[in-house]
Parts: sequence; structure tokens; C-alpha cells
Amino acid sequence: MSHPAPPLPFPARASDAHKGDFGRVLLIGGSRGMAGSIALSSMAALKTGSGLVSTAIPDRCLETVAGFHPGIMTIPLADTGDGQFSLSATLPSIDSFDAVGVGPGMRTGPGSLRIVESLLEKNDCPRVMDADAINLMSEHQLLESPALPRDQSKLVLTPHPGELARLTGVSARDRAGQLVAAESLVEKHGMTIVVKGGPTVLVGRATDGRGVVRSVNRTGNPGMASAGSGDVLTGIVTSLLGQRLSPWDAARLGVFVHGLAGDTAAANHSQPAMTCVELLQSLPEAIGLLN
Repeated sequence: MSHPAPPLPFPARASDAHKGDFGRVLLIGGSRGMAGSIALSSMAALKTGSGLVSTAIPDRCLETVAGFHPGIMTIPLADTGDGQFSLSATLPSIDSFDAVGVGPGMRTGPGSLRIVESLLEKNDCPRVMDADAINLMSEHQLLESPALPRDQSKLVLTPHPGELARLTGVSARDRAGQLVAAESLVEKHGMTIVVKGGPTVLVGRATDGRGVVRSVNRTGNPGMASAGSGDVLTGIVTSLLGQRLSPWDAARLGVFVHGLAGDTAAANHSQPAMTCVELLQSLPEAIGLLN
């Protein structure tokens, strides 16, 4: 199977390396009935090469997430009676991690809001925000908060068109308008935005810090328009951030690898029949094609 050239090489591994060299990442999310979302992100981070993957989930979701893979280290947080993060949920020290991914399956209750607010303040830590983390940003206008640190250059957002519509007010049907709105957010806050779709377009700051640039991804296929695909992407980009890639490079390479895994899964299973499971299982083959 031929494929486009990647935007940059996959991180190399020295012969004397150890697991601490490949990033310690934290994934945060999940809720009762949606624990699979953050489990997918966590497994994707493992398969993308993270040395250590910890997953903070509501206590009632611990066994479900831990059962997905023995390599996932679970951190149970206080939850509500219906399996969502409670207001008393306390994250471990973010300083202990090289990157954090938050949002998949977490829902938008008060406990989740507090977590997202605290992570937006941690602008010195590379972070990926997806799904309900973005929905909380929209619902509570967190990007407009005067308490928000102005420099969000270490933040990557990965919205699908509906989430971006809620964040910007531009209809999901207006692709061109959404890209312009994403550029405005990047100009104002310095973040990187992955505008999902066919094709996915990345919007970020130019490497010289002047202006905003776009990058169009050339991998992927419509078979990836299936539940869980975005959760896999969250884990991939978080993993690459933890391996010390810049937010822009982690997003570009992450989207490329995600799409290439989707193309591999489609070739092996067909587009209609592939699911997020086949996408996840295709990550090793996709990464192998880059080496």
C-alpha cells in the first residue's frame, strides 16, 4: 500500500533508552457508560510509544478501564453516584507528567468543569483537549475568562465540526468559515487546532511566531467516521507530545499516523466494516510503515 510522505519522521529510539525517555502521559476522562472512550485514548498512547500511561477516571469506571490493557495505570478519582467526576475529584500533580490529554467520555458535569478549568491554567504543560473538554470550554466560555493565561501555545484542540461550531458559533456546514474561525482562535491564544473532517486541516502558529498557518492532512478515509476514532487520535497526539514533539509537530504527525492506521484498517477490513478497534489495532503497522 502506497502512502503520502509523513510531515516529519517518527521519534527515533536509542539502543540504550528506557521507558522514562518516551514520556509519562496522563489521560483524563470517562464516565459510567462511556469508559471505553478514555480507554481507547490510553491504549492509543501506549501503542504510539509512550513509556508510561496513567489514566484518571471516575472511581466507578476503574475496573472497566483497567481491564482494557495491563499496561494502563489507573488513577481513581472521586465520583458522583452516576459515575461522573465529582467536585471533590483531585488530580495528581500535573508536574509529574510530560503531557496530558483530557475530554473523551467525561461528560460535562461540575466536576469535569473544575478539571478543565484547572488544566487551562497549566499553560506550561503540553495538553490535548477533546470532546467534552471542548464542550465545557464552549458552554462556559472558558477561553474568554480573564483568568485564562494568555499564552496557550502548548494546547492542542481536536474538535469535530459540531464541537468547533459550539466553540466558535460557526455552523458545522460552513467548512471555510470554521477554518477562518479556527485561525482567529490561534491568533488570539497561540494554540494548535485540529479541524477534523475530510480532509482534516491543522491550524497553528507559524514556526517563526508570525501569523497563522494551515496544513492539510492527506491520510484517512470515510471509514474512520465511526465512534471512537477521535478518542484514538487524542491518545496518539498526547503520546507524541509526551515524547517531546512540539504541539504543532505532534498534531501534524499524530493526524497523519491516525489517518494511515485508518487506511490500513480499511484495506484489511473494508471501510464500512472497520471500527475504532481495527483502527487501534492498525497503529503498529502504520507506525512501522514510517520506519
